[in-house]
Amino acid sequence: MLFTQDLFPSVTPWLFLVITLITAFVKPKLWPFGLVCTLISGLFYNAIDLVGLGVVTLLLAMSYYAKKISTKPSSNPSNKLWNRRINTVITALVIISCIALAAHLLPGFNNLQVLNDVEKSINSMPFTLYLNFDKPMILFVLLMLSPALLISQKPITLSKAHNSLRLSALVVLVFILLFSLAILLSLIKYDPQLPSWWWLFALNNLLLTCIIEEVFFRGFIQQKLTKLINPLTGLILTSLLFGIAHFSGGFNYMLVATLAGFLYGLVYLNTGKIWYAILLHFCFNMIHLALFTYPLLKV
Repeated sequence: MLFTQDLFPSVTPWLFLVITLITAFVKPKLWPFGLVCTLISGLFYNAIDLVGLGVVTLLLAMSYYAKKISTKPSSNPSNKLWNRRINTVITALVIISCIALAAHLLPGFNNLQVLNDVEKSINSMPFTLYLNFDKPMILFVLLMLSPALLISQKPITLSKAHNSLRLSALVVLVFILLFSLAILLSLIKYDPQLPSWWWLFALNNLLLTCIIEEVFFRGFIQQKLTKLINPLTGLILTSLLFGIAHFSGGFNYMLVATLAGFLYGLVYLNTGKIWYAILLHFCFNMIHLALFTYPLLKV
């Protein structure tokens, strides 16, 4: 394990980052100020360099411009068409860039390694953990593009209070089925114990993984597809994309991830609250860590 007291000064940029992430949910107007502080801290502690700062600035500027032209009034039909095309192109480039940030393909970022080849148990594959500085930038880029991203949406299917019990029961049932499927596919096995680094995993997973992934896939992609096509198709396509994003684990892992993504998306669709999907995603990952081999069964 690499996480020691010697690393505490180095995590300062991530403390600013976490505060800014939380601010985006509770005080949306203040997150740009928090992001400036985060980036300055990142430069000082080498979490990001000038190239990375340029990348973030460019993506924020692109998102701001795309949003501006999409809301710019125009009585000229040709201008409207031209603005719509420009908006589509820039939005596509921003989405591709967000995927590149998630895959750590863009230069200028120095993600901090805090765990190195640790094993939860003798049956678990080695696990390495980084505090990512690039992937969380996705949230701020998308907020610049779609300021209402984190605002609760109107539930599309379940809207009555008594139906929340049915939804909760469905979540529990699907959790059981998903973990059972993962066992049948030899991805994991029952192994109830928590490693000493569980708290570090939990903080990182909730704040720097689940929030970012759910905002991107459910809050942005699914919401856009729902409005563009229809809710069911948007849910299915987003779930497939979420599964594909887990390609590094192999086909069986992608299958389980797709089904899990469908559940997260279904909850988001029925409640309209992105926080529900985030917490559900986090609970799934923590149950995985606590009760089964993590991240996968050692072959």
